[in-house]
Amino acid sequence: MKSCGADALDTHEAGIPGVSWRPRLTTRILFYTKCLLVVSIALGWEPADTAAAPPATTSAAAADSVPATATDSVKESSADSVAEGAVADAETLGYAFSFPALGTVVSFKAFHADRAVVQRGFERAAERVRELEAILTDYDPNSETRRLSQQAVGQPHQVSPDLWEVLAASQRWHQRTDGAFDSSLGTLTRLWRKHRRAARLPSEQEIQQALQQSGWQHVRLDAAQCTVELTSEDIQFDFGAIGKGYIADEAYELLRAADLSCCLVNISGNMRAGDAPPSRSGWRIEIAPLEKDGPPLRRVEIVQQAIATSGDLWQFSLIDGQRRSHILDPRTGYGVLGPRCATAIAPTATDADALATAACIGGFEQGRRWADSLPGGQLLVADKSTSETLRVQATEGFPES
Repeated sequence: MKSCGADALDTHEAGIPGVSWRPRLTTRILFYTKCLLVVSIALGWEPADTAAAPPATTSAAAADSVPATATDSVKESSADSVAEGAVADAETLGYAFSFPALGTVVSFKAFHADRAVVQRGFERAAERVRELEAILTDYDPNSETRRLSQQAVGQPHQVSPDLWEVLAASQRWHQRTDGAFDSSLGTLTRLWRKHRRAARLPSEQEIQQALQQSGWQHVRLDAAQCTVELTSEDIQFDFGAIGKGYIADEAYELLRAADLSCCLVNISGNMRAGDAPPSRSGWRIEIAPLEKDGPPLRRVEIVQQAIATSGDLWQFSLIDGQRRSHILDPRTGYGVLGPRCATAIAPTATDADALATAACIGGFEQGRRWADSLPGGQLLVADKSTSETLRVQATEGFPES
């Protein structure tokens, strides 16, 4: 975590209502648990789930990221505590731990000779995940994110360093993508959530009104003072596309500080990888298919990088015969046309998370330009939104194993 004075992202998760509703949290957790158990038995390329359903408790996990999931010779555990959940493979000294948080499943993997070192690192990282969840969620009225939206208009308000970092990163990505990435769409995402529960569509008037109550023109950040000033009483934040990425980065940094340089953090597919596992050239990642039962889009290996995927595999609905993603387009107020998904590789999970979401909205050509603005940034976009033929486009340096 940087200081507020340091250099200063958003799944527009709404769960759009319509004919076809995807399974929600309980189903997704069961799915992930099954995948984790499979990995402990059959080592190799781990099957990847896509875009978990909307979180039950936090928009910081608003699942817009598609796991690419990782595998190396480690056993997985779904124990409720790190102390019980860190288990070792005697041959490889690989440790893994998973636990429910952020409305999904969080997973840590690491290789180290000392179990006690791993356990302490996992404990600290898990504590940090829960700490950040309490700050960034927009489902809890007592979270710092929700309290910020309730502050008086026109007055600067001090925020925590963590919330500041997420706000600053969100603003940077909003500027970088010419508004395609917009974490100020909280009013719009809440509108879609409400109508989803009622199994009906919001009116065009309601959508336009929600759009008018959004926008970074209503947000003023003061890096020197670490303050935020809102100029509209209706502005609300949804950190769905940056929250998991930022939290993955913070957990990763704690693991590295605990002498676990060979580690992998996976939060619903927002992944940050450290050094390569023993006898491997990298962490093996399988990018999920665009549609159910399809083949993986690609298999890659990453080292000291982050990867994230946004898409509508598990979260879409049919509106007027069109498949609409849960990812909202700030230009229209509606979900992005699908099927479409984007996988981004970047130095940090924060940037990978934001880039993947923005590319789902802007498409490959714009996304490639945004990827080029990042050191080592790479992008893959798969799209069938306008044709029955699958089109997969990737930047020249996107890896393939």
